[in-house]
Amino acid sequence: MKNVLLLSINARFSHANLALHYLRNELRAEGLEPIMLECEINQRRQEILQRISAHAPHVILISVYVWNALLVSLLLPDLRALLPGVRLVIGGPEVSWTAEEWLEHHPGIDVVISGPGEAAVRLLARNGFESPSRVLSAANPPFSEIPFPYTDEDFPRLHHRYVYYESSRGCPCSCSYCISGRADQRPDYRSAEQTIAELGIIIEQTRNFPAPPIVKLVDRTFNAQPARAREIWAFLAEADTDATFHCEIHPAFLQSEDLALLATAPPGRFQFEIGVQSVHADTLRAIGRSNQWGRSRPRVQELIALGNVTVHLDLIVGLPHDDVDSLTEAVDDLLRLKPHRIDLGTLKSLPGTAIRENAAHHGQIAMRHPPYQVLANNWLTPADFARFARIGELIDAIWNTSRLEQELDAAAFRHGGYGAALFALERHAADTGYHVATRQRQKVEAFLGSATS
Repeated sequence: MKNVLLLSINARFSHANLALHYLRNELRAEGLEPIMLECEINQRRQEILQRISAHAPHVILISVYVWNALLVSLLLPDLRALLPGVRLVIGGPEVSWTAEEWLEHHPGIDVVISGPGEAAVRLLARNGFESPSRVLSAANPPFSEIPFPYTDEDFPRLHHRYVYYESSRGCPCSCSYCISGRADQRPDYRSAEQTIAELGIIIEQTRNFPAPPIVKLVDRTFNAQPARAREIWAFLAEADTDATFHCEIHPAFLQSEDLALLATAPPGRFQFEIGVQSVHADTLRAIGRSNQWGRSRPRVQELIALGNVTVHLDLIVGLPHDDVDSLTEAVDDLLRLKPHRIDLGTLKSLPGTAIRENAAHHGQIAMRHPPYQVLANNWLTPADFARFARIGELIDAIWNTSRLEQELDAAAFRHGGYGAALFALERHAADTGYHVATRQRQKVEAFLGSATS
């Protein structure tokens, strides 16, 4: 029997790779007992190579994402030299739309799986991990037919880690910056009943964890079917658990019935991440995002006002038509809502996305290699991107981490708004040499004090 190793290199220890569990189950169905090996990107390459070679694998399947792609590209030639007879198979979102490039730059790769992995892995297993083509694509069955990823043996390894779960794949939205916005990524749902049953297993299995877990539902738009989402939320709101359930939701799909239901949940039961992305109508139209912020904002405000749901709001710097003024307005507007967290991230020009294909039209200059961050476009200079990156750090330090609400309110009053205040603080940091990545509350507080003296 072939010794098959499933390898994931996660961004940090608290993360776990959901895909490995699905693939492990598919290989077991073919009579194999694969090894799952999860490493972290901050580990030394030598250590990762040693851990892999210790298992003497005949086949290595590597899950490749934007955060680990550079490290994987460095490991591949070493793996080929260290284990010359091994079959090297890679897959995942980072390689699905660039398979030929990976094969060109890494001739030691045997097979690239393009697209979903479950059916493709079973096909490989049935053929001794040989493939007539070095790029393999295989259509999956409906998502509802793919087995629940976890077994009882998995949960002890998930202590002190996020527990990932997905109740759907794909997305009904067509956002041009997102891989899930592609026409071939249409949504595929598990029913509310199946989802509730599987979440019930997670609740039962994590009941005795040393600390209450955070269960991350990784659906791209969990509330795309509002009635279905509401049925699942109703179950979770009443469940006998101390776990927190994290969902990514679209503000346009929030309804009054959702708010009434969520108001009944215990504090800390739900954590919602809302992709506002932009408050600028021209930008939202340009990226194909079906949302008018003016219509969604009141619902988000009501959700935050409930007080028992943790709300994270996301903005993206670098979308078409968003300039310094509109981004400053967006930061100001979101801070006035007083969410628990605001993440100001830089646009990534991901392979396979429409925004990458139309980069020239937007004057977009992006990193050629992961993480593909945009460096300039028709509306923002490199200096603008740098300033907003520093402002994002200040928001994280002042608002997300230290919760210095009164101090930031006072600065906003002096400068005529939160956005203007943060620009002033960013200039003060540059003038004084203050390190905007500082997270120690006393130092952040002292910096705010020095800015007003």
